[in-house]
Amino acid sequence: MRIPAPSAEDHKDLLLREYADLRLPDVEAAVTGNPFHRAVSPEGLLVLTLRGEQLPEPMLHLLYTFRLVQYLQRGWVDAEAVAAQGLRQEPHDDHALRDFHTLVLERDTGRLRGYGTLAVSRDPAATRLDDPAHRPFIVERDYDIRLADRLAPDTLASAVGEGKRLVRDWAMPRSQAAASVPWWVYLSWAHACLQMLEQPGGAIVGDGKKTGAIHQLGLLGFRTRILEDTVPVPPGSSDLFAPMWSQRERSYPFILTDGGRLRPTLGFLTSVLTSKEPGSVRARLSAYLEASA
Repeated sequence: MRIPAPSAEDHKDLLLREYADLRLPDVEAAVTGNPFHRAVSPEGLLVLTLRGEQLPEPMLHLLYTFRLVQYLQRGWVDAEAVAAQGLRQEPHDDHALRDFHTLVLERDTGRLRGYGTLAVSRDPAATRLDDPAHRPFIVERDYDIRLADRLAPDTLASAVGEGKRLVRDWAMPRSQAAASVPWWVYLSWAHACLQMLEQPGGAIVGDGKKTGAIHQLGLLGFRTRILEDTVPVPPGSSDLFAPMWSQRERSYPFILTDGGRLRPTLGFLTSVLTSKEPGSVRARLSAYLEASA
């Protein structure tokens, strides 16, 4: 007798139950080589940015489980498609080994509380953005744009990174630590961006809401350029991420560069996050940027 496949809600409930407390114990001992960035917060959060290849394969897979579960919690991924494909983690390939991954964990428990990624180009080395063989970044596909038309056409694709999946654990209770997690993700993630931006023509691309991620990235000291003349190209309704296109406020593609304010602002943000002083990080960043303009 054929056993019926679980419904979308049953599969979702199973994932949310099984991975409600996702942990990476002893992660530092498991890392190969030195992280690109490391910090410990006053609240006991361990912050790491590293390449996927620096993590054992099971831990890397758990990061993609975290990504899927967090999007399921927020309704940003199609639960029907997840169930139909029997997914237990977001699909990924060997390119994940080259991508930068930012982790914010509770140091004493290893529980993962925040995450972000900076994806590198999928092109062979020395491929230019205007090369017909260039494999488009996701933002190029989703908005039907050519980065060769928005950046110098001879820019190497390897000098461009794509920011994705910057999230805080949905289940984290309200606390000073919870308020700081998104900023620790941004701070550590931005250190990976610095390496990309040091290359000739270096840029970071992605998409986000003007009043959300794009505004916050500007507060970090990035020079932000919003591509307002774009029209999103929503995927088919069966696409895993179709719900992302039905939100009330639309997202816009952006390009981030460094106009000279990034390193000083990240230094200031580090001092704020390690100061133990309560209050709005956003407000202090805004005041700092205004004073240093």
